Amino acid sequence: MGQANGNSVISGKLSIDDSWDSKIYISYIPTYDDMYLMSNEMIVAETYIDSLGYFEFKIDYLPKGENLYRLHLAKKGDTRATLIIGGKDENHLFFILNHPSKVDFTSLSTYPPFKKIIYKNSGVNNAFQQISDMVFISDSIASGSTATKRLLIEKQLQNDLLSIADTSSNFLVGLYAIYKSKFESNYQSNADFYDSYVNKWQNEDNTYLSSFVRKFPKRSNSIFIFLIVVFTITIAVIGLFLGRLWLDPNRNIKKLSIQERKVFELLKQGDTNQEIANGLNIGLSTVKSHVSSIYSKLNIKSRKEITSIK
Repeated sequence: MGQANGNSVISGKLSIDDSWDSKIYISYIPTYDDMYLMSNEMIVAETYIDSLGYFEFKIDYLPKGENLYRLHLAKKGDTRATLIIGGKDENHLFFILNHPSKVDFTSLSTYPPFKKIIYKNSGVNNAFQQISDMVFISDSIASGSTATKRLLIEKQLQNDLLSIADTSSNFLVGLYAIYKSKFESNYQSNADFYDSYVNKWQNEDNTYLSSFVRKFPKRSNSIFIFLIVVFTITIAVIGLFLGRLWLDPNRNIKKLSIQERKVFELLKQGDTNQEIANGLNIGLSTVKSHVSSIYSKLNIKSRKEITSIK
């Protein structure tokens, strides 16, 4: 990448046949989740490809700093907002531009036109392209393999991509490697790595990082919820234990008065209220009052329950 008089210059040479329209387009890609979205609103510039395949954009209104962009062509008869993914007619190329600066490349492929790209003086985009090539080669090998071999290839690819993310000195290149590793399906096994990556690049205050972070569960909240659940269960267990102690009539006998204990012992023997009144030489109404108080203090409802109390 070289400086271009304060402006962004994007230029290149393509080998295309007459099935393609002579215009080429640039789209601004604000997050990695938008890479394969297409609309007219995303297109920020267009220019013509000359008869020799050369084109050039001079754009000084692009966002400052480093961002992701997409070049694409359209087949004759297609609308300009057409994205073809895969196959010999794949019509797009992703690249990184640190505005203001220059990106210049040459394509060595006709089918598809962006398959083999050589960048001039742009190590960042060469590294970016190598990731795409690595994924393409692994997918090609895996497609004709057994299930077991395919899993081994996918695991090795994931390890290689995470290694690139860990060692890359460019944030967008490293993040691209993470996205290509299918990180969402492997988050749990690599959560610490992703947290470390975010911490490493936390000063990158941009939409690429914020979009990436939003895809992960908030681990701190998960821990907080876990602690709340543990606390709630603990309180419930303690409450149940204390409740049982409070409901245990055997432990509540000490609450009975001396006279109530006498009545209680006679109740256990099966005496009627009148027999208790005669035996203790007290009135029948007093016996009934004592019985009611005993029921309340021992948390029982019948004489039958009294016989089980020790």
